[in-house]
Amino acid sequence: MMIGMNSHIATRQVSAACPHDCPDTCAIKVTVEGQQIVRIQGDALHPPTHGALCTKVSRYAERLSHPERVLTPLRRVGPKGAGQFEPMTWDQALDEVARRLGAIAQRHPEAILPYSYAGTMGLVQGESMAARFFHRLGASLLNRTICASAGGEALLQTYGGKVGMHVEHFSESRLIVIWGSNAIASNLHFWTFAQAAKRAGAKLIAIDPRHTETAQKCHQHIALLPGTDGALALGLMHELIVNDWLDHDYLAQYVEGWPSLRERALAWPPERVAEVCGITAEEVRGLASPTLPTMPTSCCPPPCSLNTGTPTPATATPMPW
Repeated sequence: MMIGMNSHIATRQVSAACPHDCPDTCAIKVTVEGQQIVRIQGDALHPPTHGALCTKVSRYAERLSHPERVLTPLRRVGPKGAGQFEPMTWDQALDEVARRLGAIAQRHPEAILPYSYAGTMGLVQGESMAARFFHRLGASLLNRTICASAGGEALLQTYGGKVGMHVEHFSESRLIVIWGSNAIASNLHFWTFAQAAKRAGAKLIAIDPRHTETAQKCHQHIALLPGTDGALALGLMHELIVNDWLDHDYLAQYVEGWPSLRERALAWPPERVAEVCGITAEEVRGLASPTLPTMPTSCCPPPCSLNTGTPTPATATPMPW
């Protein structure tokens, strides 16, 4: 598609997809003037994106040609934190890194800890050369993602695969629990559908130590202390168990280790949870209210930033209540 932005330079618009590790996989429109990208915008025809992009991707064109963009390796020449660097060539940088890693590998290769992930999901940097390189060195092994392993395992154990809700389906929920996520800042497209559900009468509950903008716009904010999410979860299980708000057939067929989990959860009554979490026992009981299992309920977990450097939308899963 040709667009007449500059009479002397041919301008065209290209359809593309966001390269970041984010479940939304936004469709984008890129305006190119000659060989220069001049604008990036969401594709209004892509339902999850509905024409909107996150702040990071929407400003790609600006950063691409920014005068302060780092284009060459920099070597620190002062103390850490002083911001003192000098440029060096790529050959110099590669030689320096190879010399240091080689010396360590000769002594004890497992002293090298590989820390990398998918970048912009390309074939080279995504899941290809990094593992081969570090394996060849004999480096220590590190889980490829240090932020989502627990959640991924929970999905596998619960559903048999890393699957979740279509983001559009959140608009059909009657209760949405946003647990540990500042969705307005980090889950843009989910928040649009959460607001649609809210306008249709759904209740939104935020569980977050911080009083974020998202928490301000929910009907209820449970401000538990940092690091006490597990206690709150056990407290909710306690209330479901003692009030027999359970699907016993589901538990018998699909849940492993239920007797042990039941025993552990029964040790966490609301009063103990309230003391540990810094909230009230009434908040614990209210969150596990018998009205909750009767409605379509969704839980939006933390987006975990998904290795893009900024928060991104998470694939959310139904609350198994």
